[in-house]
Amino acid sequence: MPLALPPDEARAFLQGQAPAPMLDLVGMMACHAVTAGLRLGLFDALAEGARDLPWLSAELKADPEALTLLLDLLVRTGYLEREEHGYANSAASAASLCTGSPTYYGHVLPVWHAIVGELWDGLADAVRTGRPPGGFYPWLEQRPRLSAAFHTLQGGLASWLAEEVVELAGPLEGATCLLDLGGGHGLYSEAFCRAHPRLTATVVDLPGALEDGTTHERVTRHAADLAKEGVDGEYDVVLLFNVLHGFPEDEARGLLARAAGAVRQGGRLLVLETVLEPTDEHRGGQAEAAFTAGFSLSLWHTQGGAVRPARTIEDWLGEAGCVALARHELSRSATHTLFIAAPAGREALR
Repeated sequence: MPLALPPDEARAFLQGQAPAPMLDLVGMMACHAVTAGLRLGLFDALAEGARDLPWLSAELKADPEALTLLLDLLVRTGYLEREEHGYANSAASAASLCTGSPTYYGHVLPVWHAIVGELWDGLADAVRTGRPPGGFYPWLEQRPRLSAAFHTLQGGLASWLAEEVVELAGPLEGATCLLDLGGGHGLYSEAFCRAHPRLTATVVDLPGALEDGTTHERVTRHAADLAKEGVDGEYDVVLLFNVLHGFPEDEARGLLARAAGAVRQGGRLLVLETVLEPTDEHRGGQAEAAFTAGFSLSLWHTQGGAVRPARTIEDWLGEAGCVALARHELSRSATHTLFIAAPAGREALR
């Protein structure tokens, strides 16, 4: 977390009187230390209050000397506090790093720690040549525990956003069949089926993404590679949720065109995407905007994709022969936007 620097010290870094990259170096060290703390179970061990070093060493089965060094760094970076009776979680850690907290962030950090730590190697060469190495999903498949954590993370996001997305999509009267392209866990399809009793859904994604997905009786799963295979049949509703940003531009536009072509007369295409507008203002604040910019760079480096502006998505919808009916910025996520469209010349579902 950012160091709580006194104003004079912070000003020195901001004005170039002290080396600003030093703060990033400390942040990198802190990220490794926090990830280690999570793996050791440190923050949960302190959930009930302060504990001394001997107790922590025994509880965590950790070497006391090495553990002291880790604890001291976490104190200096604001994750722990040193009290009379030992070490305690800071308020920020209690809120974000204890598994019982509703704002737990510990499922996010280890995934990104691995992605940035392993896959960002060679970034300078990739930027110089314009040729990203890619390979994200093969890399992920070779790490079962990380893959499970990644898909759990995706499922958690869907669980949080699904209710609002279904509400924004409208009543979908008369719809009976839904296609969920790249839907993996199938939680969005499940949410739509629960809201619309006559609806059945088909989720199409890579085999690994479909594992441990929804078991809802009206949701079926079909393994396929969206980058290589076409889209068969016509559907009342087609979902393309958090998919386009994982593909290079030409492939993303082609996939969107295939999705649009699968919408029957009177049907609706729903696209949910993280967006990053090319302005200084961001509805999620500077931290959210900075993370999204980093997410976009990571997408490019590891998959050839990128986070695009909302206007770009709308332009692609037009190229795919669709009329944009609505655009909704989600209240539950400062970076997600839902696009509702229908093939041009066709009456959309009410």
